[in-house]
Amino acid sequence: MSGRLKGFRRQWRMRSGYGDTGQPGNEGVTALSVDRDDNAYCDGLLVFDHKDHLPQVDKREANYDRLSLDLADFDCNFDIPAGVEAYIYIGQPHYTHWAEGAFPVLQSYIDAVMQGFLDKFGHAGLERFISETDGWRVPILQDRHNPIYPRPVLLNASEEQLFDQLLQKVGGQPVALVT
Repeated sequence: MSGRLKGFRRQWRMRSGYGDTGQPGNEGVTALSVDRDDNAYCDGLLVFDHKDHLPQVDKREANYDRLSLDLADFDCNFDIPAGVEAYIYIGQPHYTHWAEGAFPVLQSYIDAVMQGFLDKFGHAGLERFISETDGWRVPILQDRHNPIYPRPVLLNASEEQLFDQLLQKVGGQPVALVT
């Protein structure tokens, strides 16, 4: 279920030693996280799942803390059933640092996120994602055609062009993939 969340700002500042990029000087990658900001909003998805799956999600999100979310702060066009528990994952302080050369952002990860925003929120939502996310002046490892990210997406030519234009506009710093 798509909607708009009040009180959180999305940021490129979640470092992980996950994934061997095979690149000289890389120690890991940087992913998205959110941080509390009473004046901020961000688009996102509310995913319904069985509560007994939470330990699996916690394991996947090992460097994040799971916090309860007040659904009054999630604006959507659906009636959320009473009594539903909701959570948000926020990067643990030890892992929360801005992207830099040793911890680049994977282009294949950005592509997956941007395609998801385009699909769920349209072009206007993709523009909001760009404008409401902090930290775009990051090194971006160009792995689109040889993805390191474990859940890569296939882009059509117009998506590639659009995503590249948007990244160039916000100052993303392409870094060549050494093969």
